[in-house]
Amino acid sequence: MTAVERLAGMQAQYSPSPYIGLWSRVRNFKRDELEVALADHLVYKATLMRGTLHLVSARQFDLFRVASRFPRHVWSEGPRQLAERGIDVEALREDILTALDTRALKKPELEKAFRHRVPADLPDWVAFSVIVSVGAAINHHEDARFGHFSGSRYRRAPLPVADPEDAIRAVVTSYLAAFGPASRGDLAQWLGRSVGTFSAALDSLDLVTLEAEDGRNLVDLRDAPRPDPTVPAPVRFLPKWDNLLLAYDRRERVLPEALRKTVIRKNGDVLSTFLVDGLVAGAWEAPLRGPAVMTLTSFGSLSARHRRAVEREGEGLLDWLRPGTPSGGVAWKPE
Repeated sequence: MTAVERLAGMQAQYSPSPYIGLWSRVRNFKRDELEVALADHLVYKATLMRGTLHLVSARQFDLFRVASRFPRHVWSEGPRQLAERGIDVEALREDILTALDTRALKKPELEKAFRHRVPADLPDWVAFSVIVSVGAAINHHEDARFGHFSGSRYRRAPLPVADPEDAIRAVVTSYLAAFGPASRGDLAQWLGRSVGTFSAALDSLDLVTLEAEDGRNLVDLRDAPRPDPTVPAPVRFLPKWDNLLLAYDRRERVLPEALRKTVIRKNGDVLSTFLVDGLVAGAWEAPLRGPAVMTLTSFGSLSARHRRAVEREGEGLLDWLRPGTPSGGVAWKPE
């Protein structure tokens, strides 16, 4: 799916998030467009950047899988510990995948089925780490349906074929196309890998170097659009865990530092927010059950014009989220 590729993948821990993210970015986006793409295996849901769930296109999946492998993540510890105890990790991985060929399994089901293959002193999750650490499994496509909240089920992923250097170069290019200009630290934060992982790829690309207001060096694709700062940015609603808020090490260009701990919680939760003039200006909530209502929370003073613009955009999103349900309207949380 072109839009998913243009965004360098979409964060997908919360199943409605990619749908809302596409609604905010694609004119007349319909929910079933993504669900059909998933059912037709044009888009995959998988554990990728930073060890978190993302949607990526099927044709780019292998590139992202190779580039985002997490050597220092806890998932990589499981296979290492098994190998140290003389366990044939490759054989165990293939046996798990063969089981997934028969039936998609949830993580607890998989761990229970293969607990007898894991030494008693190691935790249950080690069995799951054998497949997730190398991207050998992806989520069942129905796990990515809007409103799916009953846990992840896993199935065998296509075999890896991408050259690691080509994969890193392709993913770096995708990142810059979606989020550039950016620093090397920004890219490392988004990918969950060290700067050294992609330095050679950056050096091989035809890039321009720009200077940020704080003096940092930023890089971007030479032919990328870079609008003038005076171009007005329309109000936009972002879902939970939207990559726009997670794609940078220094996030002030979108998320004012004073709001960072309000929006990105200690437990890793990221609020659903709205942008005014390109910056996070508030949060929103719209339950998917019960009355069709949306509550807006302002993080600061907004002009009457901006409040009306936020309300109009919120009403459009609420109608899209709850089609056929009488609308209870959009209201601001009392300050």
